[in-house]
Amino acid sequence: MFRPDSLPTVRVALTSAVWAAGVEAVLAAAGLPLAADEEDADVLIVDDAWLPDLPALAGQALVALGSREWAAVLPGVLTGGWAALTPDATSAELVAGVLGAAAGLVTLLPAALTAEPEADPVPAGEVTLTPREHDVLALLAEGLSNKRAARDLGVSESTVKFHVQALYSKLGVQSRAGAVARGIALGLVSV
Repeated sequence: MFRPDSLPTVRVALTSAVWAAGVEAVLAAAGLPLAADEEDADVLIVDDAWLPDLPALAGQALVALGSREWAAVLPGVLTGGWAALTPDATSAELVAGVLGAAAGLVTLLPAALTAEPEADPVPAGEVTLTPREHDVLALLAEGLSNKRAARDLGVSESTVKFHVQALYSKLGVQSRAGAVARGIALGLVSV
């Protein structure tokens, strides 16, 4: 069980290897250790494919990334900590969900109860990034903040923010984690 004086171990059990790699990159950037299997993990991160197996997860601290259905079913099944997040949750929301679930808390973002995200993923052949956008995406994949990325690139923080927003638009995402995952899927960046 997670102790507040240490970081929880996390097992990412998403069906998409690309999505899992993006989530693992975000967790690693936050300093959260990854577990080799569910038994060694303080928190398990799952997607909609796990919905049929929900009763088997009853004793596990859980972060569910996916449909709004999780928010409806988790309260009736889990007694410990859990988080229901949308697939485009920000890095900060994902880390907060993991830490909250490990501490026995419930994290439910309002977006999990409302309409699906507005942006649609852009088809792979239609994504063209500028050299600077490639640089910014690579730094996002490393988990760097806008301030640190600006320092590394020798530009202002507002310039990095501009490029991050351009990446979100071009990749059809709404978060840093989404940009990294989509970038990996398109072969634009590797982690």
